[in-house]
Amino acid sequence: MNFKDIAFGFASAETESARDPTLLLTGSIDFKAMLSEALEGPKFLFLGYKGSGKTFLAERIRLELEDSYSDFVRSVSLGDFPFTPFSKIIRGNAEPETKYPTAWSWIILIYLLESFAKDEGLVHSDATAFNDAVNAFRRMGLSPAGNPAELVRTSAKNNFRLALPGKMAEYSWAQSEEKPASDIPDFVMSLKELINGVSTSNRHFLVIDGLDDVLTSREVQFKSLSALIFEISRLNDDFARHDVPAKIILLCRTDIFERIPGPNKNKIRQDSAGEFDWYSNPREPDSSLLVQIAELRAKRSLGVDAMLFDELLPSRIDGSETARFLLDMTRHTPRDFLRLLSHIQEFSSQGRVTTDQVKSGLRDYSIRYFLPEIRDELSGYAEPTEIDHLIKALGKVAKRDFSLDELLRTSAATRGKLSDEKLLEILEALFDCSGLGNIQNRKDGTTFYTFKFRNRNSSFNESTPIMLHRGLWKALNLV
Repeated sequence: MNFKDIAFGFASAETESARDPTLLLTGSIDFKAMLSEALEGPKFLFLGYKGSGKTFLAERIRLELEDSYSDFVRSVSLGDFPFTPFSKIIRGNAEPETKYPTAWSWIILIYLLESFAKDEGLVHSDATAFNDAVNAFRRMGLSPAGNPAELVRTSAKNNFRLALPGKMAEYSWAQSEEKPASDIPDFVMSLKELINGVSTSNRHFLVIDGLDDVLTSREVQFKSLSALIFEISRLNDDFARHDVPAKIILLCRTDIFERIPGPNKNKIRQDSAGEFDWYSNPREPDSSLLVQIAELRAKRSLGVDAMLFDELLPSRIDGSETARFLLDMTRHTPRDFLRLLSHIQEFSSQGRVTTDQVKSGLRDYSIRYFLPEIRDELSGYAEPTEIDHLIKALGKVAKRDFSLDELLRTSAATRGKLSDEKLLEILEALFDCSGLGNIQNRKDGTTFYTFKFRNRNSSFNESTPIMLHRGLWKALNLV
């Protein structure tokens, strides 16, 4: 058995799904039965930090149902979503709290209408009106064959008009074949009524992903995303109330969800959200689900029940159990842990991996994966040059743990135009993505380390010592 022969997978769930779909299906753990919850339960909002498994869930849904004749699945990504044109879909001077939910319904219902149109087992109380609606959207250039960005840009054009067939006009407003775009809200209400009249024994799912890629500091974005979450909640409740076999599933970064405005977020979080949190007691690494995933993938590749951390890796590293030592180099997410094992592979040879090979892999992981991953997570919170200045400042301090005052003093010559306020703002974002933590020295003489991945309710404390995550040490030459 060779450690090098194990397929630990890819950094991207989409890539893994395309290149090795059976690995995604058979070499994974369904965290807290999230897959069943998404397909059969009431939860629609799935939260997690980057690398925790949100896109994995989307790909798993698609693969599980792709051969099913009774399930229709459409996945859409908001990765390049144009928020500025989106804010112009609903004309007039209404407040965003009124305009944005209607605009989201406009987009979502177009996708669901097209999904129902493909269902040969569908029955509708007014089949003519339903077919007219499908054809009307296609003639207006709003067929959801494209991505959400195309639907938004088309709907937001100044010359966009609602061109409707007579029957659909009767269903909506009386005899008319064309309406101005300002009447979209009325048409959305009609669409909701139309879809509530659907009856079929099949199931329809719309999976919305890509919110990892859209983080910026613009207010319009957070108001838009807040409206998206609350409108999906209303639509799903409406579908359940009218026995419509449709469900909208939303995958969202936890830190984005926590930043969006809204007085009823906790209600949705309690009733309708599932959260990917893989952290477990580090003193019992064998109970970690991340270790179990690695063992599962080892068994799949090697064809035997390989004891990955007993037979293929050193039993201990620097006095710690190997599994615990490696977990400490991650933020306890599947992506971090499997990427770490993949980087160790690059330095392994035949037979058992040596301690020196593990440490070479750790250094490579820190430089080529962990630091770039942290940079990506800060994107949107700061400009690339600001992130560069912060990284240089951390390297200049040259300490694994330090105070905020030490960083401010040492970084003065390296941080360019990065103000104290902006530096503190980026440090808070770095805490939120678990790139650093706080050190608490207790009265009993013990030391406690606070990281976001250990306690999701923790927040950055600028008055206590700061500790960089172990995964950054080698990349910043902190020995």
